[in-house]
Amino acid sequence: MVITVGSASKALAPGLRIGWVCADERIVHRLADVKMQMDYGASTLSQWVFARFLDSGLYAEYLESLCAELRRRRDAALETLDRLFAGRAHWNVPRGGFYIWLTFDEPVHMGRLFQRAIDHGILLNPGDIYDFRGNNALRLSYVYTTPEEFAGAAQVLADLV
Repeated sequence: MVITVGSASKALAPGLRIGWVCADERIVHRLADVKMQMDYGASTLSQWVFARFLDSGLYAEYLESLCAELRRRRDAALETLDRLFAGRAHWNVPRGGFYIWLTFDEPVHMGRLFQRAIDHGILLNPGDIYDFRGNNALRLSYVYTTPEEFAGAAQVLADLV
């Protein structure tokens, strides 16, 4: 049995709350019942507008340009990390998503780093928010800032570590 689930929320508009399910009809009906009990259904107008957007072919075009922009931002962030953190940390190269997982090679007191970063106007996401093993890591977003803003914040972070 295969169930495919998708959403327009991350790609188009976080508040849109429109998605889709491809599965056996009985499963789709059951999931629709559960969803209705949870939130009384999505806006009919929003669904209609999104359906028209899909039918127009513009959504596919939009996704293509969005992916290109996110790839550009990811690559710029990775270049910044190579320049500032080579030999001090290692990180993943994301194939999708919005984040880079950076792990310091030497122990870093995350609570202190978090506070010092806040003092410089930078909000960090320490890895132990997502993994309770004290992983010496940060989750870095490269999507919600320009490459220049990311580079500036990364420079401050490099100076603080």
